[in-house]
Amino acid sequence: MKRRILAATPLISLLLFLVSGFYLANWQLGWTFFLLIPLSWILLTGNLFRRLNEVMPLIALVLFLWLGFGLDLWNPGFLVFLLIPLTNMIVDKKINARHMVAIFVAALYVGIGIWTQEWHPLWIMLLLIPIINTIFFPQKNAYFGNKDDGWKQTFRRIIIDEEKDK
Repeated sequence: MKRRILAATPLISLLLFLVSGFYLANWQLGWTFFLLIPLSWILLTGNLFRRLNEVMPLIALVLFLWLGFGLDLWNPGFLVFLLIPLTNMIVDKKINARHMVAIFVAALYVGIGIWTQEWHPLWIMLLLIPIINTIFFPQKNAYFGNKDDGWKQTFRRIIIDEEKDK
């Protein structure tokens, strides 16, 4: 069944594109339906939760474009990008201090934005997430030192051994 859906996805995307263009007179929304082709291939192959975590930036982008072009909800539509870290936390099944900083700053941003209706200059406060995390909660592999082992061993330790752990 998955292969049938994958085979039919280009035709489904074309149908939705034409319906959106001819019946809704919204060609900008219509072209976004072609993003269903890679999205369906990614989601319908392999482990669903792992794939969902990997493809969440694309899903958030598609949802944002559909909300913007289809319903003209650009302003609150950007909140779908908060699904990216949320999905990561759900799939990894852990919340560490770095995640708590992101949740707190994002909640503060949404709360102040709803209260003041000033979304545009306020988004700058989202830069607090990487600043606070870099200062107070650095990642163990964020910095390379000049140790006795060469760059090949460092690369193997950080990149290859990290993937084996997952």
